[in-house]
Amino acid sequence: MQRNSNGASSLVTASPTPSTLGSYTSADDFLDNKLGTFSAIASDYASKGPSIGYYAYVHIDNLGGSTVIQYWFFYAYNNGPLNDHQSDIEVIEVFFGSNGSPTQALYSQHLAGENAAWGDVELQDGHPVVYVALGSHANYFRSYQGRIGIENDVVDSGGLTISPSQLNLAILMDQPNRPADQSWLSFPGRWGFTGTDTQIATGLAGPFGPVFNDNGIRWAGPNEYLGRTLAVGSTYFYLAWFVANFLLIWLAYAAIRGVWKIVGITRLSRKGGLMVGGFLKGKGGAGLALGLIGLLITLGALFLPWYSMTASSQSGVFAGAAPVQLISINGINGLSVNLFTGPNADTSSGLTSFASAQFPFAILFAAGLALLVLDVVGATSGRRLGRKLIFGGITSLLPFIFIYAFIAYLPNLLPLASSLLGGQTVPAQATQLVGTIASNPIGGSAGQTFPVVGSTTVTWGYGIGAYLFLVAAIVRIAGGFLMRSSPDLTPPAPAALADTAPPAPSVPAPESPP
Repeated sequence: MQRNSNGASSLVTASPTPSTLGSYTSADDFLDNKLGTFSAIASDYASKGPSIGYYAYVHIDNLGGSTVIQYWFFYAYNNGPLNDHQSDIEVIEVFFGSNGSPTQALYSQHLAGENAAWGDVELQDGHPVVYVALGSHANYFRSYQGRIGIENDVVDSGGLTISPSQLNLAILMDQPNRPADQSWLSFPGRWGFTGTDTQIATGLAGPFGPVFNDNGIRWAGPNEYLGRTLAVGSTYFYLAWFVANFLLIWLAYAAIRGVWKIVGITRLSRKGGLMVGGFLKGKGGAGLALGLIGLLITLGALFLPWYSMTASSQSGVFAGAAPVQLISINGINGLSVNLFTGPNADTSSGLTSFASAQFPFAILFAAGLALLVLDVVGATSGRRLGRKLIFGGITSLLPFIFIYAFIAYLPNLLPLASSLLGGQTVPAQATQLVGTIASNPIGGSAGQTFPVVGSTTVTWGYGIGAYLFLVAAIVRIAGGFLMRSSPDLTPPAPAALADTAPPAPSVPAPESPP
């Protein structure tokens, strides 16, 4: 197929072959799967995959004293969490030193990748182990990766395992030694449907072949590609494990503390030492009531918007469209950012969880509230309970403070964004706009003109949930100070012993002598 300037396409040939594909030299040409729909492509591969087998296309590059072996992999359909498109092409590269020993490995991921020293690569029978993300086919060094930065991949160790003995290796040659049946390597177009500029920009077009992938850098410049990828090692892997398991760790901690508190409350109850009822009747009742109201406000804030950033275009391909959500923060989905990708090319579908915010904040805060309720029930001192309410009120401020700090820190994340996007330079307009936003995280509106997107206005600010956290903090802290001013109650004493001593035994009086 050939893509026209308006995004439409026309048929060039209905039957290209590996030997003739290189004769098509226009970058506007592309291969369109005849099955049409994604579901048909997936079903067709599922039925034929086991009989076709698994292939790795091997390219060896000598770099003068060292060697790189590239293993290229082709997938018929990409249905990752960020976008869907026909075909996907990924690569694993192993670097060897002058003595023939492997020194490091590079695994491709989306627009960039990761590299690790050979000592940090997981091996099985001397072969590197690669964990392939579900749908997106991004490659990882560990099964618990995929949740840091903008990775957002589903990675696990329980999927299909393909051993080296199951791989069919096809050696790819450079010119002028390339055989006729590898003519397809010279095809400059995309391997998959290619539509409008908007569809290409939002990740809905097929990839380029190995030789032209990433502007040819991955094939012909492995050292340059290596320098653009993220170097990872043991410290990074520990962080990745912690991020992947943080929610479970926190819930386990909260459960253990909760059981411990319940045991303590049960013991107090058996001894008649529960004081919460007495606090309600005494001077501290108002403080405790304020504390409970603050808890309810905090609970409501968990389910309301905390922060939002939207953009609307006055010109360009998105002119007249509904405002697009750029950043959203709430208790259910955590922190989500728009990567301008998605199944329907409607940029709003590109919202995806970011970094360690891939778990719902509401669960974390709800667990904390449950522990605080147990503290209230088992309280034995007004001062101690007051301190807990004040501390809980301070924690209610954390979402507001953390959001402010995150937005103010955005300019410092731009170099990281560039590295995660394969070293692409962040547009100067975006840098300027991010600086404007960071200078006033509370809220505002600013305009900027971008290539393709056109004139765009960005609006940002705190949501009602964040302001409710502020109200809850004030109420809970006020309740805590009232509780601290209430006198401590004395638990009921055990039953007192009788004051009268038991009568002494009677002794008969001695008889008088005669």
